[in-house]
Amino acid sequence: MSYFNRKEVVNSVYQTKELDIFNIIKGNRPPNPQHVRRLADSIQKNGMMQNPIIINESFDVIDGQHRLLAAKIAGSVIYYIILPGYGLKEVQELNINQKNWTKRDFMESYANMGIESYSKLKSFMITNPEFTINNCIAMCSNRATFNGIANKYIPNTDKVKDLSEVFEDGTWLGKDFYLAQENANKILLLKPHYDGYNRSIFVSTMLSLFNNENFDFFEFANKLTYQTQKLEDCASVAQYKVLIEKIYNHRRRNKVNLRF
Repeated sequence: MSYFNRKEVVNSVYQTKELDIFNIIKGNRPPNPQHVRRLADSIQKNGMMQNPIIINESFDVIDGQHRLLAAKIAGSVIYYIILPGYGLKEVQELNINQKNWTKRDFMESYANMGIESYSKLKSFMITNPEFTINNCIAMCSNRATFNGIANKYIPNTDKVKDLSEVFEDGTWLGKDFYLAQENANKILLLKPHYDGYNRSIFVSTMLSLFNNENFDFFEFANKLTYQTQKLEDCASVAQYKVLIEKIYNHRRRNKVNLRF
């Protein structure tokens, strides 16, 4: 018996030029137009390689949306394998194994699925493009930071879960989005006084101070307009707080401790 006769056939590979029968699965990360264009150019030059896309029984594309879109541009056939029961979970797992999804990818995915908190976060980021996605998640969570360190209790267990995993699972809820925008607006008011207003460490510092009942933001902003002591880049939240405390307490009768 030959080697090939001993091999078990697992999945059949099909070929079609009817590309409209396939669906881009809702929740998959947005395709990269440059990557699609490069693939289309390669297909037009060299032909479509027999590298099948993966679909489920509903013809939703689980893996290979870039190849499908490129084939449409190039007017090519596409090869495909059908794996019944596959869905968004498998899409994410395949993408993680091939190239790690970013937080932005997960946000886009869940927003496209209509999950309200992710849709609100996406709108928040469109309104506030100056800030990183980590800072935007922190603001919308009403937290000082979002770096995976803080934990969340999992109901009915004795475990806690890393917040970044919660976000990637699609179970992140956010909190007060109106407060998030108020805080973003306050930080933006500091832009004329400090070029580093949107540095992640500085944003984290300000979000922490907003939760300090001894800190009056508008008093601080007013002092920045006439003091010789100015904001400057610091290496940590602790260093920023020391500097901000000096500015805040300038000519203040009752000195305030903002570091603790």
